[in-house]
Amino acid sequence: MRRIVFIVVALMSIVVASVVLATSAMTAEFVGARACGKCHPAAYQVWKSSPHSRAHAVLPKGNIKDPRCMRCHGSGDLDRGAVQCEYCHGAGKYYARRHVMKDSELSRIVGLVKVTEEVCRRCHTDAAPNVQAFDRERMWGHISHGREAKTSETLGK
Repeated sequence: MRRIVFIVVALMSIVVASVVLATSAMTAEFVGARACGKCHPAAYQVWKSSPHSRAHAVLPKGNIKDPRCMRCHGSGDLDRGAVQCEYCHGAGKYYARRHVMKDSELSRIVGLVKVTEEVCRRCHTDAAPNVQAFDRERMWGHISHGREAKTSETLGK
């Protein structure tokens, strides 16, 4: 019986460690919401006032270390964690450079993700402990943002 308990505990430890390592590797590729905000200030302001920027803060204290929760709620690091730009748009290490972002095909090749309902449903699932069912059209109003007006600053001139 002890052997079975030991095996179960060891397997659970491996799963938890894998989730933590995967999350750490993913956030190491993040440039952070502040970096995104340099070229996309309006989108950054929308994010800062959205539920995504506070996703970590709404967790009960006992859930902050739970990898099942952290997979979607991110960390408390608002520059590289929370549910910030790159959780939905993909890690920006390679596409966040101005010359790459100017080329929509290149930016997608190196990691920029087109956000679809499927991307939202990576976290907003029927299994998540939500009060209301996920309705993308209704929820989009909380995070709606789009292309910035093109200025000499955002064009890198």
